[in-house]
Amino acid sequence: MDVTLTLPDNVYIVDSAEDNGVELPATCRTGNCSNCVGRMVEGEVDQLDQAFLTDKQVKDGWVLLCVAYPRSNCTIKTHQEAYLV
Repeated sequence: MDVTLTLPDNVYIVDSAEDNGVELPATCRTGNCSNCVGRMVEGEVDQLDQAFLTDKQVKDGWVLLCVAYPRSNCTIKTHQEAYLV
């Protein structure tokens, strides 16, 4: 599924997606698990509230969508938990 959304920069991506009728996986909603993980294709997010990903995973483009704010136009692959290494 390819969806384009206009999201505010002060609401977490998962919450904004749900507000727009798009359901994304999100179990803990606190940044402490990998259920909502996505892979950044392009753009920037602020995910300082996350506590699960390593610095290397963040550098490699992994994003916890339940605690990430968009900071630019972003392209993110969702439903990526099975691919997180």
